Amino acid sequence: MRLFGFIAAIIVAGLFVAPPQRASADPIVMKIGTATLNDTQHEWMKRYKAAVERDSKGRIEVQLYPASQLGSIPREIEGTQFGAIQGWMGPPEFLNGVDERYQVLSAPAVFTSLEQAQRTAQDPVFNKLFLGLGADKGLKGVTVWISGTNALMTRKPVRRLADAKDLKIRILAGPLQEAVMHVMGATGIPMPLDQVAPALQQGAIDGIITNVSTGAPLKYYTSAPYATEIGQPYIFSICVLSKTWFDKLPPDLQKILTDDGTKTGRDMLGYVNVFLKEQRAAWTAGGGELIALPPSEEQALLTSFEPIAAEVMKGKPDMLSMYAAMIAARARAK
Repeated sequence: MRLFGFIAAIIVAGLFVAPPQRASADPIVMKIGTATLNDTQHEWMKRYKAAVERDSKGRIEVQLYPASQLGSIPREIEGTQFGAIQGWMGPPEFLNGVDERYQVLSAPAVFTSLEQAQRTAQDPVFNKLFLGLGADKGLKGVTVWISGTNALMTRKPVRRLADAKDLKIRILAGPLQEAVMHVMGATGIPMPLDQVAPALQQGAIDGIITNVSTGAPLKYYTSAPYATEIGQPYIFSICVLSKTWFDKLPPDLQKILTDDGTKTGRDMLGYVNVFLKEQRAAWTAGGGELIALPPSEEQALLTSFEPIAAEVMKGKPDMLSMYAAMIAARARAK
């Protein structure tokens, strides 16, 4: 009887002992999408993933989806707004439908070097304003940085400004780039990046304005081999997170996501410079040609770009205010 009583006591005591816990809870999954592949945006995503997973000690698992794997650009932005995915990386102009002020960075004739553009984007006052634009539309900005300058990649060569007349050129969303094309005598066609390659191959568009660092990895030289390096407007990249998802995280993880976003964006300039040099070489190695306009035409084009921002933003006080903040940041960036 004593033996049975002893066994019963052990069983009862065991009922009040907490079950063994797993060494760690399952990590929080964070999916980030972008349209490009093997370019500066993809590189930023890789650096951000490494930093967040390290600093969160594995509490956040960052999953990367380049090359529009999570859908076209508009679908990825919507998915981020509504929390279906946790983040999107791309040119801020595609957020024009969320808030038209996102496009001010694509104003032409504002910057004269990648270094100046990066310092402006990283200016504390402007950076805070710009990254906060989507807060009431479900987006939390964590970084914005310079990713390159523009080239006109076309099926037929553009060696003089007159050669651009009547061409249909894929642009980023928004009236600023539409105005740039209008000044050049071309027509701007907004289009998600995943649709560009077939449109070029089929002749639905005559070219695309984008960075060689984007065009070379995507091998646009196979269907639009002529890259006329016009420089303007400069190209930036932004990462926005789902604010609904972000706001549910504990404060320490929120801080890691924002701090690592700031640091990885700030540190991208060196890579951008090196990568652009490599991709210009890759463009010509792939059979493409790099073209420079005659100096007199290049200067004339820049002069024609100067009034665009004021004309497009006329009667839009919110855009003008954000543009003024950018110009003030540029002045501080000297």
